[in-house]
Amino acid sequence: MSTPPADPARPSRRPAPTRSPAAPDVTAPSPLAGTPAFPWAISLDRSLDVPVGAQLRGQLEYGIACGEIPRGTRLPSVRELSQGLGVAHVTVAQVFKDLLGLGLIVTARGRGTFVADVPRQPSGPDPARLHALLSDTIRQAEQEGYTLRQIGEVTQVLLSRGARPAPTGVSVLLIGLFADATHGYAANLRQSLRPEDRVHAVTLDDLRQPEQVQAARQADVVLALAHRLAQAQALLPGVAVIPVGFIPAQTTRSALAALSPMARLTLVATFEEFLPTFLTGVKRFAPHVLAVQATHLHAPDLPELLAQADVIVYATGSDSVLELAPARTALEYRHIIDPRDVEQLVLPAAEARRKDPL
Repeated sequence: MSTPPADPARPSRRPAPTRSPAAPDVTAPSPLAGTPAFPWAISLDRSLDVPVGAQLRGQLEYGIACGEIPRGTRLPSVRELSQGLGVAHVTVAQVFKDLLGLGLIVTARGRGTFVADVPRQPSGPDPARLHALLSDTIRQAEQEGYTLRQIGEVTQVLLSRGARPAPTGVSVLLIGLFADATHGYAANLRQSLRPEDRVHAVTLDDLRQPEQVQAARQADVVLALAHRLAQAQALLPGVAVIPVGFIPAQTTRSALAALSPMARLTLVATFEEFLPTFLTGVKRFAPHVLAVQATHLHAPDLPELLAQADVIVYATGSDSVLELAPARTALEYRHIIDPRDVEQLVLPAAEARRKDPL
């Protein structure tokens, strides 16, 4: 399951602890939140020791990745966000620059900034690819001594018989950051596919190994968590990668809703900049629990905050807290691949490859 944006790839640069009081006051949502052009409620919690720029980036990144800010949504301008949230213009501009670098947003001259849409997949097999494959085959046959006439005769025979092998299922590759979470996503996704289909889970670190890259290129369908798309594409140049979002799993929502209102919670985020989003998510599903303090995995007083908790809620990638507080009840904030993306993106891509395996 994922940290509430599941997995930014760099460690926190701020060593200071990040915590909230038992019931922190979150600023009211921006007036921008209710407009048709931008329905996502942005809230900055200035009681947290997390820079407002990091909070803004975390909320936008998670909102896009989990589908709460729909693809194609027009974002407010840098100036509008700056004025609406009371944040420096240069801070908002840097957030937009970071999201552009991740491939989560795009700019259109004269029109504004938008949440990036799903990359358009080819409507069918690429004729140029077929030409290259057949050319290589003919060249190799000639090098082994066969004449063009012999090659043509055998090709005609194969075409008349139908050279396509019997279907063996579609191979789906899912790219994530944390191994356990990615395997969990894959197991859940496998339930939506046919029994003969295969789902392989790899991490971005795995794809830094040449043999893993070679295996990944053999997959029929390649998926990556939406906010990791740019990194996946950089590691697999030329491969069509489909971004998929994620949402909190039903088991996570149910476990949080079942907590005692008297419980003292300590939340542990893997990355400091996503702590406000994590805190907001927990409060959404456990609004009845008031004694909540929040921190991150690299905070120096983490052991102290864990010792004060009745229940620890930790993000994916922070499972080391289990060793620091073995006697405490602990709950991982897990996610699943967004079922809407499975239905609208993954299954159609798998069916397209099933019909046209080349």
